[in-house]
Amino acid sequence: MNDIAAVAGQLARLRESLQQKQLELDGVLSFSDAERARGIQFINKLMLSCRGFDRELDNRFAKLKQKLDNNPAFTALDADLLAIEKLLQQHSNAIEESMTLTQAAIDLGSRQLKTIKGFPEETRKSLKEFLASPAGYGIADHQKKVIRLLEFYQQAIKIQLLPSQPLQVNQEQSTAESESNPGEPQAENDAFDLKEHVRLADELQRLITELDFAGSIGESLSDIRRQLLIGINPALLAETSLQVIELIIEGTREERKASRAFLSTLNESLSAVHVGFTESLDEGRALHNETKETREALVNELQAIDQTLASHNTLDALKEAISGHMGAINQLLQERENTAARERHLLTRLSTMESKLRLMKEETAEYKKRLTIQKHKLFLDSLTQVHNRAALDERLEQEYKRWLRYRTPLCMAIIDIDHFKNINDNYGHMAGDKALKVVAKALQSALRDTDFIARFGGEEFVVLLPNINPDKFQKPLETLRQTIKSIPFRFRDAKVEITISIGATLFKEGDNPSDVFERADKALYHSKHTGRDQVTLA
Repeated sequence: MNDIAAVAGQLARLRESLQQKQLELDGVLSFSDAERARGIQFINKLMLSCRGFDRELDNRFAKLKQKLDNNPAFTALDADLLAIEKLLQQHSNAIEESMTLTQAAIDLGSRQLKTIKGFPEETRKSLKEFLASPAGYGIADHQKKVIRLLEFYQQAIKIQLLPSQPLQVNQEQSTAESESNPGEPQAENDAFDLKEHVRLADELQRLITELDFAGSIGESLSDIRRQLLIGINPALLAETSLQVIELIIEGTREERKASRAFLSTLNESLSAVHVGFTESLDEGRALHNETKETREALVNELQAIDQTLASHNTLDALKEAISGHMGAINQLLQERENTAARERHLLTRLSTMESKLRLMKEETAEYKKRLTIQKHKLFLDSLTQVHNRAALDERLEQEYKRWLRYRTPLCMAIIDIDHFKNINDNYGHMAGDKALKVVAKALQSALRDTDFIARFGGEEFVVLLPNINPDKFQKPLETLRQTIKSIPFRFRDAKVEITISIGATLFKEGDNPSDVFERADKALYHSKHTGRDQVTLA
């Protein structure tokens, strides 16, 4: 009994100990769950605060959020957290560099603003306060200063471009006008939007490069584009746009007129050939029937001679009968001669028709060649002389279908000229055009005959590389990058270095062209935001 009591006491103490440990474990788990919830909440807030700064960072956070929804162990997220930490560090470095460059640009712009004359007094006071303000601390401060700086520049440009329009409406004049016209709403003094004007002018000149008209219309369009590149008065932009539309309509009308004239001439020639062919066919049938009748008549006369020789006994009667048959035969031979003359005339007509048909065939072939050239021009970028976006759409569809059928490796690469805007701003649009031409020609020369290149828009090009080695497709892209970097580009005796950034990817199982383009575009984005002048594969 004493042993049983001792055992019971030990069991009771053991139960109490286990209960105590259970309480301690529940506390630890509760604390762990709370810490986990705070960690997840912190990650969500971090994701929201970083959204929109970097596409790859957003994608990483999105994938991390999906994993967190499945309630995994934190140790399983080490690789994702490490990748995000690296991206955040890169982003931090990029922000510091951007803020340094922005502050330098603000300082330069501020110094230039000091030299501009003609500001109203109130604006000049605001400018003085702006120049005396301390440097910004964060991105938001720098953005506000840049926006304010642009406002001052906008007013400065209005002073130079639109001197006839006052920068401010006189308050007394405005009040007088409102009192003199009480029933009419007072017109607002809309500010001139220089940025929009520049965008529209640039878009118009770019669209002109897509056109390809010969003769005076093409020359007129080229003149307009040169004016747009140099700079055009905002008041003339609408009129210039209408002029471009009129030239396009006139060019289209001329091409339609030429096509209509050719088709009309072709139709008349075909009608003449048809009439001549019908007449020749009828004449041929008539000659055939007459030849047949003459042959039959000649056979009948020969048979009649045989019968005469058998039936006449006297020489005189035989001579008289033979003489009559010979006269009939001579008549038949004369008719045969006439028929032969008509046959020769028919052959001459047929020969003439053959010449007309040959000439029509040559004219049709020439017109077909012109149409082929015109079609080729429709798929050609007139500035760079490489394919345009329409040609890219057509070729991409062909290559995609071929890839679906044969599964041969196919690579898409997007190429962007680095700092192209700086070339336009520092050396002018003519230098930008020259750079585009040089780069396009160099890229095309460095590609294989089976490869395809097109100007996608602005300073971007798209390259398709069929039948590429999937393990070594970075090498030809690096060759393209090095080729462009080694170009000794000069403009107005100034050496200009040109580099390109490339984003590339292979077509993969389940892809469509949009998926592939998006991957290549993300890879290009990575190249542009991690130093440029590099190739990124996705």
